[in-house]
Amino acid sequence: MTRECGYDITPAPIPYPTHNAVIKTNVPTETLTADVTRRRFLSSITNGILSVISGILGVIAGGAALSSRLGRSEEWLPASALHDLPDNEPTAVTLSVVRLDGFRDAIDRRTIFLVKTRDSEVAGFDSPCTHLGCLVAWDPQTQVFKCPCHGGVYDRTGAVKDGPPPLPLVKVATRVVGDRVLVQV
Repeated sequence: MTRECGYDITPAPIPYPTHNAVIKTNVPTETLTADVTRRRFLSSITNGILSVISGILGVIAGGAALSSRLGRSEEWLPASALHDLPDNEPTAVTLSVVRLDGFRDAIDRRTIFLVKTRDSEVAGFDSPCTHLGCLVAWDPQTQVFKCPCHGGVYDRTGAVKDGPPPLPLVKVATRVVGDRVLVQV
């Protein structure tokens, strides 16, 4: 190629292909191993933290469930003599229960009803009404337990007959040993 100045200038070779050529680049097509390692590391850390949290929650829930069952002592108190209970007639018995209140012993009075169902079987019912906790009383004329607060009525087995109580009277565990009736509090 000639120019006006009179010098012959040949074009320099082009270092890259001009058209219809494949251009090679250094961009990796696979994920870098450093990214995979970082991702695995963060995933394992997250899974570890979640495992520790769920383990702690499991220990707390398990401890709460076991403490309510294991922490309760099985204390049986004498309530009455078996021969003092009439057949199929609820008898009110007041117990004095000693419980620990902080650092002092507190004495609670608790009234239960004992019903002699057979010669050596006794059923026990707690006296608070299941509606709002008022103490029920046995009415011998109508043969039912009556709640004085809101008119709840229970039969001799503790089942609800009338009124607002949502549940039957709470049963108390009883045991007959010789001639003594023991109740669990």
